[in-house]
Amino acid sequence: DTPTGKAKLWQQEMAAWEQDVKKFRSQGRRVTKRYLDERNSAGLGANDSRLNLFWSNTSLIQDILFGQVPTVDVGRRYGDSNDDVARVSSEMMERMLNSDIQADTDTFTDAISQLLQDRLLPGLGVARVRYEAEFETMTVPPALDEMGNELAPGYEEEKKIHEACPVEYVFWEDCAWSPCRVWSECRWFGFRAYMTKDEANERFGELIAGQLEYGLRSSKNATKQALDADPWQRAQVWEIWSKELNKVIWWSDGCDVILDEKDDPLGLEGFFPTPKPMMANLTTKAMMPKADFIMVQDQYNAIDVLTTRIDVLTSALKLVGVYDKSADGVQRMLTEGAENDLIPVDNWAMFAEKGGIKGQVDWLPIAEVSAVLDRLVSQRQQQMMLLDQLIGMSDIVRGQTAEGPARTATEQSIKGRYSSARLQAQQDRLAEYGADLQRLKAEVIVKHFDDETIVMASNIQNTPDANMIGPALELLRNSFAMYRIKIESEAMAMSDYAQMQSERSTFLQGLSTFLTAAAPLVTQAPETTPFLLEMLKWSMSGFKGAQQIEGVLDQAIEAAKQPKKEGPGGQKPDPALQKEQVKAQAAAQKAQAKMQELQVKAQGEIAKINAETNARMQEIQAETQSSGVQEQQQAFWGVQEAEARAEIKRQEDARKARLQMVP
Repeated sequence: DTPTGKAKLWQQEMAAWEQDVKKFRSQGRRVTKRYLDERNSAGLGANDSRLNLFWSNTSLIQDILFGQVPTVDVGRRYGDSNDDVARVSSEMMERMLNSDIQADTDTFTDAISQLLQDRLLPGLGVARVRYEAEFETMTVPPALDEMGNELAPGYEEEKKIHEACPVEYVFWEDCAWSPCRVWSECRWFGFRAYMTKDEANERFGELIAGQLEYGLRSSKNATKQALDADPWQRAQVWEIWSKELNKVIWWSDGCDVILDEKDDPLGLEGFFPTPKPMMANLTTKAMMPKADFIMVQDQYNAIDVLTTRIDVLTSALKLVGVYDKSADGVQRMLTEGAENDLIPVDNWAMFAEKGGIKGQVDWLPIAEVSAVLDRLVSQRQQQMMLLDQLIGMSDIVRGQTAEGPARTATEQSIKGRYSSARLQAQQDRLAEYGADLQRLKAEVIVKHFDDETIVMASNIQNTPDANMIGPALELLRNSFAMYRIKIESEAMAMSDYAQMQSERSTFLQGLSTFLTAAAPLVTQAPETTPFLLEMLKWSMSGFKGAQQIEGVLDQAIEAAKQPKKEGPGGQKPDPALQKEQVKAQAAAQKAQAKMQELQVKAQGEIAKINAETNARMQEIQAETQSSGVQEQQQAFWGVQEAEARAEIKRQEDARKARLQMVP
């Protein structure tokens, strides 16, 4: 248990790991060189030609697997529409995680992209979470009474002013683990950091920092003069998380004692601050990855050999041949390039006996070279097709179909969405790894962040669910609420925006149909409103992004359940009085209808009187045409007076009749 004994123990553990990982590291470095097209690797020389399909395929797969900034979906594990506490808790956590991802300073997106490249090249991708907190020393003044006497002395305390949980990428050569067969058997996991002497002094103290071995990080064969002259020498420090000891140990090769040791600082359920690493081609024999390139390197190398030969033969496809040196005229035909010119030939008879030009020149057999070239091109195409089958690069990814170019919109859509089942499995694994990282981050938040930080970062106090902050925080603190809250990462591949719009349109159409069908029922039976709203809430709980709308819907349901208040002071009216009011309203409506009927009848009578008056006036005018002007005027005014009196009497009789019929 001494520091020296612990250092020797970890020296043996790391030596055993170095022995196991030696071959993997060598292959990983070679694969990275091949991806970057660094020559003198994989048996190719500097002058050899290469068709770098490995770079092309790897870049394409990387773009397919990770095409957008991921988002986190935190929701109720079982989708219980009445579990509002879990809904608010998940909404708080979702807001915190997504706001961090969308921040410019967040490293989660970069970490996912970088570890994915490590997974596709050497075969190992790793990221981790950290908890960072900044404290400030605050001076609390002494407590005084009204007379100024000191009741309690002043003191200093540390106050947390900032806390964060970043996600960090880990270079594939800077991580180590105990020899094991599967992840559940892993006893420890380590992360390597390179520290300057000043950083080591600040972290471990001058005594420990003075015992570390510093060197150039970029060169293992640097001379002593170079090491002494370099002011930025680094010491390799391993941060080892031991699950068996439930401790974190800091160790450096060459130091006789361990640098530091602490009990489990995070208290995570799985102990390690990293999920199961993304490893290629694992077996249960040993948890040691093997790069995808190693599994198909023969096909890649065969394609490169064929490419080199094709380039050589392509260079040989030119008009070249040999001729009789004594035939000067033949040489002039090829070198001078004369047009419409005759070149004299000495000893024509001898020239003709040798077969003329055909007998003096012999050309390179281009037909044979071309045939070999065609055969090489065909052979390379077959090797490429075989490679596509081995790595799962299907024709859909290549933008082809079995019958040629895509002819329908469906085929065009399929091309850009998915590849083979193997690529789909890798996509799911990457999304799961991102979700695991966010779960670890969420666990750190609920176990180490202050309530004020969670509330302020989630901005939940400005939502309709502000009254549920207390119970929601209590649920988060309760064993991380694993039985009621789930965390998932959305698909990190390129989004199918058409599908997203289709899903939302389908939901809105279904909602419109539901509201149209429910409106008559609400009108006829208002007491069914809470039931219908509960049905709507139940259906909405199954859609992503509906958590905020559910809070507003909860308020509508509560309002619908409240009894309708009538009368002053919220008191219900007397039933007998209410019955009399109903009778009075019915009688008033009946009287109003009768009045309308009388008004219509009176209007008809008035119209009839006007018609009779006009007819009588026309008769009087006809009778008085032969009389004098005075007689006409007297007759006219007499008739007018008589008709007016008759009209007044009729209107008075009609008014009395209407008044008698009104109750």
